[in-house]
Formats: sequence, structure tokens, C-alpha cells
Amino acid sequence: MSRIKNIIFDLGGVIMNLNVPETIKEFKRLGIVDIVNDTGHHYTDPIFYDFEIGKVSPIEFIEKLKSLSALTPSSHDIKEAWNAMILDMPKEKIRFLKELKRDYNIFLLSNTNSIHQEKFIDEVNRTNNMSFNNLFVKAYYSHEIGLRKPGNEAFCFLLRENNLKANETLFIDDSIDNIRSAEAVGIKGSLFKGGSLEKHVTDNIIK
Repeated sequence: MSRIKNIIFDLGGVIMNLNVPETIKEFKRLGIVDIVNDTGHHYTDPIFYDFEIGKVSPIEFIEKLKSLSALTPSSHDIKEAWNAMILDMPKEKIRFLKELKRDYNIFLLSNTNSIHQEKFIDEVNRTNNMSFNNLFVKAYYSHEIGLRKPGNEAFCFLLRENNLKANETLFIDDSIDNIRSAEAVGIKGSLFKGGSLEKHVTDNIIK
């Protein structure tokens, strides 16, 4: 078995804390309901996924959400509700990533959008006096590359662009669908269920 040389991280739920129900609650307050399915894991309107791969602009996204409301929310209201799910990024995870980068090629592969990206990048950089993206060899955001997990091509794109071998690469995510997709192209997948990220990574590197 090849030694792990590269580690790809998911963002929300792995490095950054999220609370998606908070956004759902805020949307309901604005008259926007039924945006997720019964499992709570998938959006009911394709606009959310189109926004994640950059097919629609922030203005188009916000206007669409306004049209889904029974009330008359402002653009600011929509943006604040959408960002309500974004919580903190623990300092111990930032410290760990800095240490990990000394010995491994670490990457970020995140399904996100320009509104969320602007919020968390600004807050993390300002709070920690740093550049978040510089924690990685490169950070890949779905809305910038036009690809999202669990599509296999998102993983293949990252591997190709950085000339990485799949069997030397570990991928950590909190979604089993994304893990299975990574494994389908030969990457070692590891499902993160919370707790210490440092212990989780260490346990998977030495296996």
C-alpha cells in the first residue's frame, strides 16, 4: 500500500462548523419553506446546486429566493439567512493544518458558493490575521471550478491539476456519498463524524 502523501479536506462539517438548520429556520421566518427534502440533506430547488457550480450569480440566486417567499424579504434579509448556517472555524484546526502542511500536500475541496465564501474567508482571515487559502497547496471551491462533489470529475480535476497519484491521497469528508465518489477514482476515503480532526487524520495516515 502506498504511503499517504496528499490529504484533501472538505470544509463545512470538517474544518468549519456548520448549522444548516439555522438557515432553514431563518428562511421560514422570511416565508421561504420546504427548501430541503424529508431527509434534510438535499435541496428541493436546483437553484442551490446551480449556485454552487457558478451557473447563476449571487443576484440571480437572491432574486430566486425572494420569489419563493410568501412575504417580501429584502436582499439583505436573504443573504443574512443564507449565511446563518456558517459558524466558527476552531483555532486548533487551523493550528493543526499549519503543522500538517509541513509534511503533507494538503488541499481543500469544498461545495460552496460565492456568498458563503465571502463571509467565511473574511471572518477567518480577520479573526486569525491570516490568509485561509494559504493553509493549503490550493483551495478548490465548487463555484470557481464549475464542479461539485459527489461528481467524480471534481476529484479527477484536482488530481490531474496537481499531478497526484490517487493511491497516495487521503480524502476526508462528512458525507458518505462524497467518500464513495472519491474511493471510486482510487482515493482513500475517510468519513469524519466529529471529534478531534487531528486524531482522525493521524489514525488514517498510519493505517
